[in-house]
Amino acid sequence: MKPSLLCIVAIALSPLLLVSCSTTPVTGRSQLNLTSDAKVAEMTIVAFEQMKSQMPISKDPIYNEMLQTVGERISQQVFWDMPMAEWEFVVFDQPEINAFAMPGGKVGVFEGLFQIAKTEDELASVVAHEIAHVTARHTHERLSQQMLLNTGGQVVGIAAAIAGPTSLGNGAYVNMTGAIMGIYGMGAQGAAVAWDRGKEAEADQIGIMYMAKAGYDPSAAITVMERMVEMEAMRGGNTYNSTHPSSADRLDLLHSYLEEAMQEYEKAKEFLY
Repeated sequence: MKPSLLCIVAIALSPLLLVSCSTTPVTGRSQLNLTSDAKVAEMTIVAFEQMKSQMPISKDPIYNEMLQTVGERISQQVFWDMPMAEWEFVVFDQPEINAFAMPGGKVGVFEGLFQIAKTEDELASVVAHEIAHVTARHTHERLSQQMLLNTGGQVVGIAAAIAGPTSLGNGAYVNMTGAIMGIYGMGAQGAAVAWDRGKEAEADQIGIMYMAKAGYDPSAAITVMERMVEMEAMRGGNTYNSTHPSSADRLDLLHSYLEEAMQEYEKAKEFLY
């Protein structure tokens, strides 16, 4: 696969930056990564701890058991894509329909999500999708793009510093924790990260394969997205910003991934059961 334009530009600037042009799992897309996996994971762990201190954690035994069971099975399937993850799965006592995953293996689900993810298979579709954002290094990619494009390619601090600046090598620094907090929309109401259309579609494609390999029925991803479509229709349209794909668009793409995912699911059932 040809390297992306940002990779080409970054290579040209390589005397100033630590450049890595890697590929995403499943899709094989070429991507730019100017960040350290270990450092990004370290900073997201700090951010997750801050989130746990700001928001109440759910005591619902059913929700917690579901998430722990689903999380354990999916995390086993993504080991080679996240070998150093320190997995932690937390249900937050929040009414919003929301979930997220962070580099380092931190996964959060809001109680409101269980309105549309009512079974383990359905929850697995959401958790696998969020983890796919991590294994595809979407956080790393956004950080890298911001660093490269900000002020014409000069590496500068890109958000309010919560921790000291992190060295990227060759004299380049970035306030990494502040940048991550900005990406995840961290605050008193939790995480509200909004990926662009391409990232969401990629996470859907990767995630449906992860859930299938973990022995969860991929058709559950269709069911969850159908409920999202119905909810958006009741609310008068796409509930996300203009850069985010509508649930109807995502539903169409999920149907196109389903046949391959079902093949993986049948293989997984033979192995797991």
